[in-house]
Amino acid sequence: MTIWLPDLELDSRPAYLAVADAIAAAVRRGQLRPGDQLPTHRALADLLGVNVSTVTRAYREAARRLLVGGEVGRGTYVLGLASEAALFAFRQRPERGVIDLSSNRPPVGLAEADFKEGLASLGPNEWGRFLNYPSPGDTLLHRQAAATWMERRGLRAEPERLLVCAGAQHAVETALGLLGEHGDLACESLVYPGLKALARQSQRRLHPLAMDEEGALPSALDAASRAGQRVVVLSPTLNNPTTATMGLQRREQIVAIARKRDLLIVEEDVYGLLPEHAPPPLAALAPERVLYVTGLSKTVSPGLRLGYLALPPKLGARAREAEHHTTWYVSPLSMALGTAWLEDGTAWRRLLAQRRELAARHRLCVSGLPHLAWRGEAHCPHVWLTAPPGGPERFTRRALEAGVVVVPAEVFAATRGIHAPGIRISIGAAPDRATLNEGLARLEAVGAALASGGY
Repeated sequence: MTIWLPDLELDSRPAYLAVADAIAAAVRRGQLRPGDQLPTHRALADLLGVNVSTVTRAYREAARRLLVGGEVGRGTYVLGLASEAALFAFRQRPERGVIDLSSNRPPVGLAEADFKEGLASLGPNEWGRFLNYPSPGDTLLHRQAAATWMERRGLRAEPERLLVCAGAQHAVETALGLLGEHGDLACESLVYPGLKALARQSQRRLHPLAMDEEGALPSALDAASRAGQRVVVLSPTLNNPTTATMGLQRREQIVAIARKRDLLIVEEDVYGLLPEHAPPPLAALAPERVLYVTGLSKTVSPGLRLGYLALPPKLGARAREAEHHTTWYVSPLSMALGTAWLEDGTAWRRLLAQRRELAARHRLCVSGLPHLAWRGEAHCPHVWLTAPPGGPERFTRRALEAGVVVVPAEVFAATRGIHAPGIRISIGAAPDRATLNEGLARLEAVGAALASGGY
């Protein structure tokens, strides 16, 4: 059994939450490692001087966050999952009055009638095909439609070098699998949690690149390449979580370094079509060395689970080898509906509707967060608090007490040594504008109270 005892002396929160947060912090710092057995409920209660029910509740909360697990008679063990795992967990219905602004997803309720109309357009006589494996013909049609969709982004993708995946996360996983021989990965110092999960799964280390308001610094990439890194994963448009977007000059500098050092780039561009005038993707500037990832989840519909991986010519031969790991994971029904929407204009109409909704929600941020420092673009599904009063962890706790769930920078840190003073607010997560407005008002009040020393 692991000898571990949380320090609750100066913690004013409910004891069960303080213990659960202490477990999370110990996992992040490496004090608690996967497989470590925690003290029994009774033992920890005696050591802390609290009721056994308090420890039981704390362990239950830690299990809800996917930090620990156990069975009756065997004890409670550390699972070793980082705190970002909770973002992907299937959640129960939120507590009454709690506004969840933690999940980065498109606004809900936009033209949902499209689904019914899309199914009808496929023809009832054809529905039986969607209960079978996807046919090569259906797959080819979808690749062609996806390649045309990418042309809207200024990218010419050859359908034969295009892999259809079960979402963009699956596309990134496939890209890393194709580059398995290259080992560890360079990436932005703050990255979307999915990349951290994939790195752990594939036992790769992430090497963080210093960032500014445009994203990864060219000097940091050059230094990483000289240190031996051969692959870099970048999100140059509306970085999740910081909202940073590289300008054209920065993109050209990144490409120049990649060519000079013979680097391969995995470009995650799921938000690329949301801005009205985004700079061209890295794949358009250096098609010979960029593995380009995009999809329809963040722009058209998350439920379709359609992602795309466009390979550079020198990796084109691997496309067919990877097909059983990609296209065979995709539902034939999703593929057929996606093809129809891409061809008849429904996908583009849904994207434009999302642009308008996000712009309206961005205006709510302008009026609703007048005293908090933040940044974000009009069509970005999240904003980034750059200097939350009290620091990100304290602000996040107080926000939760006020009934709003947001995500601190530590969840996005590529490695443990990164301490960034930021918080992500996912403005698309609220079910409607009124709920978002209420959530922003609560966050503004939390900021005011922390700034004045009210907590």
